[in-house]
Amino acid sequence: MLQRKLGNTEVRIPAIGQGTWKFGEEEGSAKQEIEALLFGIEHGLTLIDTAEDYASGGSERVVGQAIAGMRDEVFLVTKVAARNCSYQGVLDAAEASLDRLKTGHIDLYLQHWPSEQHEVSETMAGMAELVKRGMIKHVGVSNFSIALLREAQRCLGDIPLVCNQVPYHLNDRGIERDSLPYCGEAGITVMGYSPFGYAPHVFGGVGFPEAGSEQRRVLDAIGAKYGKTAFQVALNWVLRQDNLVTIPKAASRTHIKDNVDSLGWELDGDDLARIEANFPVDRPSPAE
Repeated sequence: MLQRKLGNTEVRIPAIGQGTWKFGEEEGSAKQEIEALLFGIEHGLTLIDTAEDYASGGSERVVGQAIAGMRDEVFLVTKVAARNCSYQGVLDAAEASLDRLKTGHIDLYLQHWPSEQHEVSETMAGMAELVKRGMIKHVGVSNFSIALLREAQRCLGDIPLVCNQVPYHLNDRGIERDSLPYCGEAGITVMGYSPFGYAPHVFGGVGFPEAGSEQRRVLDAIGAKYGKTAFQVALNWVLRQDNLVTIPKAASRTHIKDNVDSLGWELDGDDLARIEANFPVDRPSPAE
């Protein structure tokens, strides 16, 4: 499994992780979700991303069940909701997440969204306290602009900000204009979510190119050249960025195997140029 550095630390994490948005929403799906997570771990996808807001904590409970007995094999990421980003709120939210995850520490704890109610300084003070107590190992954020990243870095002082989790896929390349270069220079890992686009009710519903569309025909043709699917081409393209890891949601063994097979080969210059021409950087990122 391709590994990448976490920020400026010596920690290495998988280039592809497992997203768990929607996990835990249906009680009857828990068994399949746990099996999918375990299958992913077996195939090197040991980075697991969840959040207290996913299924109102249900996703964290599913993840906790999946990693029981193998905690040391997993790099665990979860997020505090913006509404809980007061100093005490961060501490309480982390405690609740640890309880649902059935673990003694979180490897990477993120502020899920910028907060309209609480200052960055207050949130980062809570994060620093969690590091001091050993409840979390690393601090990150999600959906932050460059201005907010700088503020978070300033407030953390000697504690490094190691991650900004943002949307990134073929039809949402806005981060390439500024936040991706900034994070590269600042030693902040970019964790791209929704690498295949968004659901209809999220960010305007810019999803994966539909079968038969011009964009899809381009991806299909490129995939045929390498013996890969259009989805594998898209994921391989996302990971051409050295400072980026991605967390596709995969609730089945088939999807996880497809994601793993997106690695181990490279798109050539001509194909990268075709993708560039058909998926231009002209749609702003929702995080900007």
